[in-house]
Amino acid sequence: MGEMPFEVAKVAIDRYFENLREVIPSTMGEPLLYSKFADLLDYCSARKIPLNLTTNGTFPGNWRTPAGMERLLRACSDIKISCMAFDEEGFAEMMPGATFTQWRGNVERLLEVARLFQDDAVSERKVATVSLQVTLHRKLLPFATEILAWAESVGIARIKWNLPVFISAGESLRKEYSVDLATVRELREILKSERARCEGNLFFAGKRGLHDMPDSGQCDFFRDEIWILPDGTEERCPNPERRFGDGASAGATCEKCLLFNQDL
Repeated sequence: MGEMPFEVAKVAIDRYFENLREVIPSTMGEPLLYSKFADLLDYCSARKIPLNLTTNGTFPGNWRTPAGMERLLRACSDIKISCMAFDEEGFAEMMPGATFTQWRGNVERLLEVARLFQDDAVSERKVATVSLQVTLHRKLLPFATEILAWAESVGIARIKWNLPVFISAGESLRKEYSVDLATVRELREILKSERARCEGNLFFAGKRGLHDMPDSGQCDFFRDEIWILPDGTEERCPNPERRFGDGASAGATCEKCLLFNQDL
């Protein structure tokens, strides 16, 4: 859909400013590649609105430097690093152009910068928590316990263990990357930690249940969120089947929502 003009972002922030808790910059693509990301960061910081950042961990340009990472840690409430592979071969398949060694080094460097300020008793300025957002597809399963052990050792605060969501347009991927129910149940017992909070849709046991439906006909699970598209239009429902799949399919409805009503 193209890059969002910065004026669109500013208008949206100003419109909801009084009730705005945080800004989530992009759920499609890498937000740190947004040409106006530094401007967005400054605009939110000036209004004391934290960003909730999800990044693929490449930290392009100056964001890879200690100064760049400090700037992110100061401006964000949480920085989630996406994890779709945990070795070089997996990165070549899932994140072409990036390497596992670089990714892991970037995450550990970010945590080192965060610790510098957390250990500073003089400074009362808060820094973001650092989390992992793991897509637990079939090819990543052999690395799950290794990821957990590494996360605990380097000081990751939280891990979101998310099973992949398949829209109708990607049925061919389901055969290659889906995880069976027996494995899901086993993982729920294995992926536990006293040092890193473990969350995510892996732990959704069965259907989440239907939510009250307002007059609009859309579920209100995301009633506290507003999705602003690059052209400035708004959406209240993030169900990917509606946007990228078959809008007329059962998976595009609240009753069969791909995000929350999977039989797990």
